[in-house]
Amino acid sequence: MGELKKGDMIWVKLKGPANDYGYGEVTEVWFEESLSIKLFNFHCLVNGGLRTGREDEIINKPTVRMTSKYVQSRKEFAEIMKSKR
Repeated sequence: MGELKKGDMIWVKLKGPANDYGYGEVTEVWFEESLSIKLFNFHCLVNGGLRTGREDEIINKPTVRMTSKYVQSRKEFAEIMKSKR
């Protein structure tokens, strides 16, 4: 992957949520001096919410399990949205 920028869609390793990965659109990128690493915020479409990730933990090739979980979460979201109409 080239230079990380706002609007990029990325997979990344995460600590904390039920799934140890997330996928979503980057909303902000910055360099954290104390860690000497580039960090970014993104809207996670797998776990939900605004998350922070590290550039060195970006996943370049997601597994079948990861992509299946993403599809499942999008279907669940669509069902919720249908019930709100």
